[in-house]
Amino acid sequence: MNDMTNSLTWKRLYAIAKPFWVSSQKGRGIALLVAVLVLLFGISAVNVYVNYIAGKFATALQSKDVGQYYVFLFSYAGALVLASPIIIFYQFLRTKLSLVWRRWLSQHLISRYFTNRAYYKISSDPSIDNPDERLTQDVETFCNSAVGLSIAVLDSVITVISFVGVLYTISGTLTLVVIGYSLLGCFLTLYIGRRLVDLQFQHTKLEADLRYTMTDVRRDVESIAFYGGERRAKLQVFRAVKDAVTNLELMMILNRNLGFFTTNYNALVVLIPAAIIAPLYFAGDMQFGDITRAGMAFAQVFGGMTLLIGQFIGISAFTANINRLGSFLESMDALAEKKAPQPGKEIEMVESDRLALANVSVLNPDATRTLIESLTLTVPAGSALLITGPSGTGKSSLLRAIAGLWQTGSGRIERPAREKLMFLPQRPFVPKSTLRKALCYPMTNTRQSDTQLLALLKLVNLPDLAVQSGGLDVEHDWRDKLSLGEQQRLSFARVILAKPEYAFLDEASSALDDSNEKLLYTLLSSAGSTVISVGHRRSLVEHHDTILELKGGGAWELRSAK
Repeated sequence: MNDMTNSLTWKRLYAIAKPFWVSSQKGRGIALLVAVLVLLFGISAVNVYVNYIAGKFATALQSKDVGQYYVFLFSYAGALVLASPIIIFYQFLRTKLSLVWRRWLSQHLISRYFTNRAYYKISSDPSIDNPDERLTQDVETFCNSAVGLSIAVLDSVITVISFVGVLYTISGTLTLVVIGYSLLGCFLTLYIGRRLVDLQFQHTKLEADLRYTMTDVRRDVESIAFYGGERRAKLQVFRAVKDAVTNLELMMILNRNLGFFTTNYNALVVLIPAAIIAPLYFAGDMQFGDITRAGMAFAQVFGGMTLLIGQFIGISAFTANINRLGSFLESMDALAEKKAPQPGKEIEMVESDRLALANVSVLNPDATRTLIESLTLTVPAGSALLITGPSGTGKSSLLRAIAGLWQTGSGRIERPAREKLMFLPQRPFVPKSTLRKALCYPMTNTRQSDTQLLALLKLVNLPDLAVQSGGLDVEHDWRDKLSLGEQQRLSFARVILAKPEYAFLDEASSALDDSNEKLLYTLLSSAGSTVISVGHRRSLVEHHDTILELKGGGAWELRSAK
């Protein structure tokens, strides 16, 4: 109950919903909303007319007035025929509005997710689980629920306003009874189901965790098979299933308790109009048709006022959905509003025409351990620097700091603009795509001809890859098709094609034999890039001018590779 009335939930709802209604798509959204509302009013008007006709129809039937019977029968049928296209277009346009909103909101959030590497920074935020789920399924749920529930609320308001007057003309007592009975039901429903919002939130999270666990298994099938880790993998999946099912059982128990109340509560609704109206009919103060009208009007007012009861589960799920999307949006807002680093608090990044580090100290993410202390060096253009040292001394962390991904520490890093740099991780990112796009990644547009790309593949010892793949423009999942060594050769081809001023290689040749490693470093050197490598292999030394050895505990040594 607290979550539904919490000011934070309403604030988050406003933050998620407002941008669409002030965006470039606001005209289309407003036009669809107005059309839906017009049709909604049309449906309400038809319902009021049907209520009037139904009463007359029942009275004519009771009094055996054949002429009036057929008049109101055809009027009844005409109203139903008229209502059909209105209802169909109302449902169609309501769905269309939610789809237009979903497309815009998905693109809006995804754009923010990829701006200033928010996706990378959020990955280390323990409070934001499964961002992929929040950007896809949660957005769909939000748009469908926001449109569906808001229009349902408006529909209820219109229905209550339309039929309260009708009901009051029949019986003031019945009107007061339906209002009191409805309010009592809403209060008790909120009280009994107050924990459902938290359980809905956990349900979405745990189901997403289960899917993520299964995705992990699919991605690492070979590693699991080599280790013989089937039992551990199975137990991990079992644990995720157990957590999800346990939460569902709690929801089931709560829904059962809610059902005990709502089932009996709704069952009594049928008897209330009859109990109040029947004495008036028996006394001759009311026509038979008015009983039908009263029953229909009572049902409409009751349905409108007890929307919360009928939609309680949906509203609970929507509240949880708002909080998931809202907290995600707040995390991205916090990243966007993050101020420039203060001297001595974070590593300062300065754009320059050279790569130089001045008194740079790199700490681990929670700033409890110094990885590198007071490192000062300059990497001359056209040279090659090898960063080496035992595992855990901060080699990859230093590259992350230079890339701007890691700011925990102090000192000053000067480096060229990001587009002049290229980083190759140990495990290359080769997305599902055509060979042409895989070669040109991360560029989205390239003017290289087929001849140039085929020649490049030959240079990096992948001469038959295009033929084996069906050409440059056939899509494949390269992580499954290529070995790690082939993926690393493909990554070197990207660097040679892009010709960055500075190339950073983090164990980028670890899966290559010595001859291929020598070939690719020779090609990289001839491309004119300044090379900064991280690695342990002795064979790397001959391809570099200077060695930076990290010794642990913040200590380091800079020496010539000769």
